[in-house]
This record gives sequence, C-alpha cells and structure tokens, in this order.
Amino acid sequence: MDSMQPPEEQLIRAGRMVAIGRLAPALIHELNNSLLVLLGTADLELAVLPPESKEYERMNTVRDAASEIRDAVSQLAGFTRSPLEDECELSLVEVGRSAAALTRRLRLQRDIGFEDSYCDDELIVHGNEAQLVQTLLHMLTNGFQASAAGGTVTLELVREGDEAVALVSDGGAGVTPEQANRIFELFETTRLDQQGSGIGLAAASAIAHRHGGKLELRSAASGTVFALRLPLAG
Repeated sequence: MDSMQPPEEQLIRAGRMVAIGRLAPALIHELNNSLLVLLGTADLELAVLPPESKEYERMNTVRDAASEIRDAVSQLAGFTRSPLEDECELSLVEVGRSAAALTRRLRLQRDIGFEDSYCDDELIVHGNEAQLVQTLLHMLTNGFQASAAGGTVTLELVREGDEAVALVSDGGAGVTPEQANRIFELFETTRLDQQGSGIGLAAASAIAHRHGGKLELRSAASGTVFALRLPLAG
C-alpha cells in the first residue's frame, strides 16, 4: 500500500499535487487564449460558408466542441479561483450539481455509469463552495477508481434530521475492516495498482471537519458508500 512507501516518495507525490495546483491558473489562461482564437476563427468561417454545405457542418462541429471545452475550463477556473476564507450560506444541492457537472465533463471513466439525484430541500449549509465541490469530487473520483467496467457511481443529496448529507456509492470490491480503520489517513489507499494517490479522502475528511461535519464510510451490501455530513444552517 501507499502507506508503506518511503517518506521521501510520499513527499514527492504531495509536492507534485501542489505543483499542479499552482500551474492550474496558468494552464487555464493559456487554454482560454487558444479557445478564443479557435472560436473566433470558427465564427468567421461559419459567417461565409453556405449553411447547407459539408464544410459548414464540419466547422459547426468544431465550434460546438470548442464551446464544450470552454464551458469545462470556465467551471474549473471558478473552482480554482475561490478563496479559502470565502464562506457563506449556500445550497449543498447546488454544490452537488456543480460537482456532477464537472464529473460528466471530465468523464473520469467512460465505461462506468454515473447517476445523481437530489432532494427537494436545498440543504442550506455554511461553508466554502470551492472546498465542498473539491470534497465531492474527491469522493466521486474514489468511487470511479474503485469501480469495475460496467459499474455505476451514484451521488445522492438527502436530509437526515438536522444534517445535509451527500452520499457517494460505488459497486466496487468494497474495503476490508482493516482498511476501513485507516481509510481517511493521508497516503492510505486500497488500490494496489497505484491508481489512487491516498490523498483525496484524507483531504475530503479534513474539509468536512473544517465545516463542522464528518466524512464517514457506511456499510453496504456491496461496494462502498461514503457520506459527507454537514450541519444545516440556522
């Protein structure tokens, strides 16, 4: 397991993630510049091409694809820009929808299904939107990595008493009792193929505690279910 790796290897891996985080704004800037040129060129071509021509159809396909990329980059930019200290009352349902939209755009695993459902209650909590989206993305990424081809990962937002709860379920192999005791420890992972970093769930748990809540592993007939529990505002 990752927890048996030498400390220097753990530091290198953690440092790599920090470097990626620092590079993300510059990468987003460069992507936006290239997309501006691509979309501008496509619009100019579409303006002079006959609408019934094959060339128009192909250029329109290029423009649609570029627009999809632009929307995904915009969502990622909003996620990386949010300051850590920016806390307010917000809807956990809307946080869930944002995480689900990013999940679909990033297509974590094309051969694994994804379903999401939301309760009628908006589930108003007090917290930082970017950090909560990050938490759900960590949970969803873990679900996709744990699932086999043909499986399904689900995101469900519900109310349980005076708490807002986000449930992420997968149909993977599950975790052993020994793994369950250490699942939220830094650099701990159940994926021996090195697909997991051992950082995501630990970070998600830390964010949950920072918001006065908890990230927990719940029992399931098959696979795993992780629950993010947060106190409702008011």
